[in-house]
Amino acid sequence: MGENPHLDLTKMAQKYGDVFSLMLGNRLVVVLNGVDAIQEAIVKQSTAFAGRPHLHTFKLADPQGNSLTVGDYTPKWRLVRKMSVAAIQNFAKNADALEEKLLRESQSLVHYFKLQKEKPVDASITLKFAVANIILNGLFRVDRSYDDEGLRGIIQLVENYGQALHASSHVDFLPLLKYLPNKALSKLELAIKSVGDVITKMFVENKQTYQEGQVRNIADSFISVVEKETLKEKENSPVGENTLSMAPMLSDEQIIQVLTELFGAAIDTSSGVIYWSLAYLVKYPNIQRQLHEELDNVIGRERFPTLADMPSLPLLQATVYELLRVTSLSPLSIPRSTTTEANIQDYTIPKDTIVFINLWSVHRNPAIWKDPEVFNPRRFLNDAGEVIDPKALGGFLPFSGGRRRCPGEPLALKTISVFLGALLHSFRFSQDGLPAEYQGINLHGKFGLTLTPETFYVRIEERF
Repeated sequence: MGENPHLDLTKMAQKYGDVFSLMLGNRLVVVLNGVDAIQEAIVKQSTAFAGRPHLHTFKLADPQGNSLTVGDYTPKWRLVRKMSVAAIQNFAKNADALEEKLLRESQSLVHYFKLQKEKPVDASITLKFAVANIILNGLFRVDRSYDDEGLRGIIQLVENYGQALHASSHVDFLPLLKYLPNKALSKLELAIKSVGDVITKMFVENKQTYQEGQVRNIADSFISVVEKETLKEKENSPVGENTLSMAPMLSDEQIIQVLTELFGAAIDTSSGVIYWSLAYLVKYPNIQRQLHEELDNVIGRERFPTLADMPSLPLLQATVYELLRVTSLSPLSIPRSTTTEANIQDYTIPKDTIVFINLWSVHRNPAIWKDPEVFNPRRFLNDAGEVIDPKALGGFLPFSGGRRRCPGEPLALKTISVFLGALLHSFRFSQDGLPAEYQGINLHGKFGLTLTPETFYVRIEERF
């Protein structure tokens, strides 16, 4: 496959059908395309397609088997998943705190962009700073400034991890290569350790000030949920068992692994979608103008948009949905494997088969989306201008689905919506008047752990 495997596999589906197999190196891979085959697999047969293949890079990323992202579908993984969802939901109950943090970070982001107005700007690193601050605050109640070298270092570590994982992925399908000198694998192991060390330090410092019943952040929420579930398990244990010595249901190491993955995934996805938004809004200035009008009519010019305003901004909500559809940030999702023999559209897929889920083929399917290549947020609005629930349209799976659905989806949607609203409320983005070397935007993107835009530059004009 080429530099854009999601496109190659979509073309192959047009020739061979929505379910086909191919050999990658010495590994058999089944590729699922189209909404019917994919929904049948990851939703209707979610357990059968919930496994993760035993790839070399996955083992490096998850040496203790604690990973929520690349860990295989086992009783241990199911427990980690259950606790993670409970901890995130427990934290999300405090909507006021999240709204306040998103507002403050929006103001910081706008202030930083004002310092860069009227000149060529690559906004990617600034957006990563803002998203990193949101997730660090959510995880540990930590705040950093945009010129903080420690925060810059953490972001660089996450980028190194993503680049190294993508660069070394060929080892997964040609296992003999792992025995040869490999700079990418060495960088991957170093990046994994470095990111883990940073998150461990923050977790330990946070735990030292944790007080029972007081949930200040997601790390606290994990500790609280684990304590309650462990106590419940002790109370329900048969009489005579040594429940006093029962270990916590999740260890600190397991919690740290999940927090590390939440942090890395949030930076990649949320900042990536907002970066893409600038590319598309420069290419579609009429939509940008309509968003300016909606924000001015609903919010006015005297204050920032907040999380509470989002239901009153249907075009902004629809724009976020359309960005998630048209960009397909994770076009092939993370490889899965079958936990048992399964049948999809008259094909039998053996147990332990690697499966690629081609989400790109769903989000760009002309049978579901009219003119799928066109950026059109109004496809998510009804005739009355109200937001349509994307699930009602079918074929909307930016956060995957089934047992492997992204648990951070609610936080990501809120972060993207508020940041995009604040940026559009304050600025107009274009390439007007930029020197020739800073002109041009490639909407095809570059494939890695996620599908990200090629570097591009914008001119930031303040709206008064």
